Amino acid sequence: MLNLGIIGTGRLGSFHADKAAKHSGIQLVGVADPCEMRRKELAAKHGIADYAQVAELLRQVDAVVIAAPTQFHHALGKEALETGVHVLMEKPLAISEQEAKELVQLAEDRKLVLQVGHVEQFNPAWELALPVLEAIRSGSRAIISAERTSGYTFRSTDIGVVHDLMVHDLDLALSVVLSPIRSIEATGFHVIGGNHEDIAHAWIRFENGTIVEIRSSRVGSEAKRKMRIQTDHLSAEIDFASRETTIIQASDAVVQGKFSPAFLGDADPTELAKTFMSEQFSSTKTVREATDALVLEMDDFVQAIQNGHSPQVPGSRALKAVAVADAIVKIITLRNDD
Repeated sequence: MLNLGIIGTGRLGSFHADKAAKHSGIQLVGVADPCEMRRKELAAKHGIADYAQVAELLRQVDAVVIAAPTQFHHALGKEALETGVHVLMEKPLAISEQEAKELVQLAEDRKLVLQVGHVEQFNPAWELALPVLEAIRSGSRAIISAERTSGYTFRSTDIGVVHDLMVHDLDLALSVVLSPIRSIEATGFHVIGGNHEDIAHAWIRFENGTIVEIRSSRVGSEAKRKMRIQTDHLSAEIDFASRETTIIQASDAVVQGKFSPAFLGDADPTELAKTFMSEQFSSTKTVREATDALVLEMDDFVQAIQNGHSPQVPGSRALKAVAVADAIVKIITLRNDD
């Protein structure tokens, strides 16, 4: 049985506490938060201890979920890891690449699990795209387009939309595109005010010719979580919200080039065009039932600790998403300062 604590008792911390309390492999020990009202309310709900000081909680547990604001991720993660406690960190791993690197190195040095909450990796719609994802991992060039939008929630105001929303799609793309990055372009805007961007658009080009384009907004008129992945003869359309994935695959005849102008002969292109797409490109749409990504993520965390294997989203990979997010924010900041 894994003794677990929750650091941060806001919306996400409360969700994690609810999942942990019902998990057969976890003993939920306590919660820590400087806000007395929130921590006592959550502790009372689950009949556990509450702590004003994180250090007191860390002495009682084997592992923690850190669901505090991003600006505190580095300090809290460092304290937990230095105490010898495994960490499940809400995304992003840290507020900067340097802070993320320090956490990853510390976890490696202490041989502790450092997992990061990029929950879309546990979305069944992503799993349904496996044929396309494997093609990209094997080196196929791709064009990846993602759009992630929401209304303004008044949460995560210590970071901008790049670290808040776009980082999900950065993690997804970087988990399959293994080629080095060649260049990054970006633009973005402040809408609500303050020092952080609320709308961002980024283009990432890789050495093998793959291009990733991501649009993110937290002042959108509707919520969207969609991605389209195209390779030469195989593509996927993913709706993370509805857990719906469509795989589109070219026929063997198309793959073999039999419909190129050089092979058409006397065939009438106008007639061919009427049924060409429906006959030569198969389209398979699959919808999966809803799953609880936080539960799957926590299962993975427990198993990684108990079995000594790497979690699905280790800190070392989440670091890459933070590094690219940092680069994007710097480009946006420079453009806005001109």
